[in-house]
Amino acid sequence: MSIGVPVYNGERFLAETLRSLREQTFADLDIFVSDNASTDGTEEIVRDAMAHDPRIRYERQPENRGGLWNWNHVARQARGEYFKFAAADDVLRPDFVAACVEALDAGGPEVVLAYPRTQIIDEHGAVTEDLDDLELRGRRATPHERMREFLRAQAAHLVYGLYRTTVLHDTRLLTPVVGNDLVLVAEMACRGRFALVPRQLFLQRRHSAQLSASRSGQTQFHAPGRSPRFAFPHLHVTWELWRAATSSPIDLAEKLRCLPTVVTTWTVPRWRGPANDVRLALTGR
Repeated sequence: MSIGVPVYNGERFLAETLRSLREQTFADLDIFVSDNASTDGTEEIVRDAMAHDPRIRYERQPENRGGLWNWNHVARQARGEYFKFAAADDVLRPDFVAACVEALDAGGPEVVLAYPRTQIIDEHGAVTEDLDDLELRGRRATPHERMREFLRAQAAHLVYGLYRTTVLHDTRLLTPVVGNDLVLVAEMACRGRFALVPRQLFLQRRHSAQLSASRSGQTQFHAPGRSPRFAFPHLHVTWELWRAATSSPIDLAEKLRCLPTVVTTWTVPRWRGPANDVRLALTGR
């Protein structure tokens, strides 16, 4: 199975991330690092890890092609039956991969995504929050029920679970919109069931330097070249969640059930987001 690590100037946390990947108890790994023309010590950190672990592949891009391109690139390079995205600042506990592989194998082809419970850590690695995700089991019978479950929980962290590679490659991957992690999970929900590993094996890091900390950073990552003022991120994510359903191989009746599900569980409860999109476009503030 493959783990894809897209990175740009990730020297601050990358060594710890790579160490957590190398220490997985599931040993049959292909760890692919795509460096988006970093200008810091990223390359040296990766090459040092490669010297100690032949499972790591490294590719340095000649120029920064944008975060969205890089994340989709590592997914397209996946080898084997399963694939996982790994952000360059997150940490996996040693049993993450083994437990998720076991869940996918036990569930059979109908289970397309497996994920453990998640804790939030700060820049020093201290746990600051236990996500309330024990009920995110993803076993609902229909796509619109699975979409309702994870959209209501705002469970974007599921994007860091373990995918069936062929099913992931059947999606549009990450689309150029803020919130594309939710969109990708929605497409997976239209293709099969999910499996929760009820153990806290994923440590998602939150810190002030990450792109999600600023509107302009998010916009340039997800929708390169688009002005933050006219990006309309909240309206666009509603549209792309609809497209997640309409572009998926499910019957028409189920597609029609998914459309109001997006509105009632995502758009309406967060009406201030679309309203702020319009205000920003009109006033620039």
